[in-house]
Amino acid sequence: MKAQKYEDVEFIIDQKTDNFKANLIWKKGGLYLSLSGLFLTDGTTWYELPVKDLDNISIIREEPLKLKFKIPSFDVTISGDHAERLLALRHFLLPYISGRIHGSEMKALLKLWAIGVREPTILKKLLGVDEEKVLELIAKARKDNILHQNGDIGPNGNNMLTDDEREFLGLED
Repeated sequence: MKAQKYEDVEFIIDQKTDNFKANLIWKKGGLYLSLSGLFLTDGTTWYELPVKDLDNISIIREEPLKLKFKIPSFDVTISGDHAERLLALRHFLLPYISGRIHGSEMKALLKLWAIGVREPTILKKLLGVDEEKVLELIAKARKDNILHQNGDIGPNGNNMLTDDEREFLGLED
């Protein structure tokens, strides 16, 4: 596993079954990122959160910030001293999750492209498709004026995004 440390965090894992919900105690540790997923460790045990299994990432409290990562069999709540880094991670992952849930691979590609993720090998992992599909999406985006040949977001790409999304991604009207 090649993972880079992203942030020092506190976390709790809630495991769910039909008749049972187990809450573990809050643990201090680290949040690590890799191409396949997120990893949490308390220094002795590693917990994997595969990106492909994420159902949602929600803000459950703003002060101090707490994020809930929902996976079918469990939830993980994370808190850390650097709220802006945790929010950035959430916003980075949301296009992938919303793209998968709503079938909008093009919109997910557009959001990732806008934040500078343009390498097909990385895009295929984040979009959950093969590299051929990524290349087809990029070609279609250029043909449909969603992306310009020079890599900028085109007018039709801007139209696909809400005002809030454009503002967050730093795109000008």
